[in-house]
Amino acid sequence: MLCSEQNCFVCLHCGHVQYAVDVVQGRKKDEVRGRCLQCKTWIPLQLPSIRKKLVYLDQSFLSDIYCAANDKGIEKRLLRKLQELKRVQRIFLVVSDIHSIETSAIPDKYAEKRTKLWQFQNTLANGNIAGNFYDIFTAQTRRMLAEHDDTDPFPFTDIGLHDPHRWQVGINVVPTNSWRLRLHRAYTPPRDEINEKFLNIIDRQVENIPDCRGVRDCLNHVLGLWRKDIQQGIDAYQQQSDLQLLMKQYVEALETGHTPVIQVPQLPDDAPFRRIVGDVIEGLDETTALQRWLRLMKKNQICPSLRIRAAIEAELLWIRWQGHRSNPKKFNENFGLSRQNDVDHVSAFVPYVDALTTDGDMHNLCKHEVVAEELARFPAKIFSKKNYDEFEVWLDTLLAAK
Repeated sequence: MLCSEQNCFVCLHCGHVQYAVDVVQGRKKDEVRGRCLQCKTWIPLQLPSIRKKLVYLDQSFLSDIYCAANDKGIEKRLLRKLQELKRVQRIFLVVSDIHSIETSAIPDKYAEKRTKLWQFQNTLANGNIAGNFYDIFTAQTRRMLAEHDDTDPFPFTDIGLHDPHRWQVGINVVPTNSWRLRLHRAYTPPRDEINEKFLNIIDRQVENIPDCRGVRDCLNHVLGLWRKDIQQGIDAYQQQSDLQLLMKQYVEALETGHTPVIQVPQLPDDAPFRRIVGDVIEGLDETTALQRWLRLMKKNQICPSLRIRAAIEAELLWIRWQGHRSNPKKFNENFGLSRQNDVDHVSAFVPYVDALTTDGDMHNLCKHEVVAEELARFPAKIFSKKNYDEFEVWLDTLLAAK
C-alpha cells in the first residue's frame, strides 16, 4: 500500500513501513514496484491520482532563473519555490519542444551555456517534453473533426504528456533528449535567414490591406490567410491521394496483363499544410473528415490555439501597419523569430496550463484588445517580470495549501 502523504509504503507481506527510496517507476504504467528492505520482496504499488497545477515556464523565465547571480533575488526565490512545489507534487512543470528550438539557436560561442541550460530544462521537465504549436493544432483539430463529446475539452494528451497528474515516487529515469537539440541545430536555418522570410511575409500582409482601419480588419485578414493555407493543404492532400489511387489502379491493371491508357494528372504544387492535413485526418474517415473541416472553416470555426495565434498575429500586423517598431535592428524581438517563439508558447499552452510565464513585451501584447478576448476564454494566469511578485504570491498560496 502506498502512503502518498508520507511518501512511504507498507509491505503487504510483512507489514514493514518504509520510505519509498527503493522504487522503480514505470513511465507508461499506473503501477510501480517497491522493494521491501525488511523481507526483500518486490511488491506492486498503485499510484494515487492527484490534481497538480500545470505551470509553463517560457524561455525568458528559464534563462532568468538559471542565470540570476543574486541568490536573494526574486528569480532565485521563484526557482526555489517551484522546485519545492515540484518536490511535494503540487505542480508539474511543462517544458516543450519550443524550448528545444530556442535553446538550439544559441550560438556555438556560448556552447557551454547552451548545454547547461538544456540540462537545466530537462531536469525541470523530468524528461517529459511537450509538443509544439503544430502538434497541438493537429490534436485540437482532429478532435473537432471526430466530433468527440469530450468531458475534458483540453486533455493533456494534446500537448504530448502521458499523465502529468500522476503521483511520482522513488527513482524516475530522466532521458537527456539530446537528440532534439542536435536535430534542431542540424535542420534549422540561420536566424537571419528565418527573419528575412518573416519580414517579407508581414510586409506583404501590410501591402495587401491598404484600407485597414483597425485591428479587427487585421484579424479578418489574418484569419483569411490561415483559411487559405489550410484550404491549399487540403487540396494538395486530395490531389496526392487521387494520384496515388490512380497509380494503384494502373499497377493492378498491369498485373492482370493489360496495359491501360491513362492520363497522368499534373502533379500538385506542394503546400505547407499538406503534411499536417494528413496528420489531422489519420485514422478518420477521410472524405467525411475533410468535408466537415471545410464546413467548419466556412463558419470561421477553428481550433482554440489557432484562434489565439491569429489574434496575436493580428495585433502584430496592426502595429506594423501603423509604422510602429520600425527599427530593423529590433525586428527579431518585435516581429521575427524571437517574437514568433513567444507566440508559439502562449497560443499553444494557455488552454492547458494553470500558469504561464512570458517576457514583459509579450505580456503587454496579451492585454491588447483581440488577444485579451481570446485569452479570457481560459483560466490560465500569465506572469512576467512586470508581475513576478504576483507569481510569487500564487506559488506561496500553493505552498500553504494542505
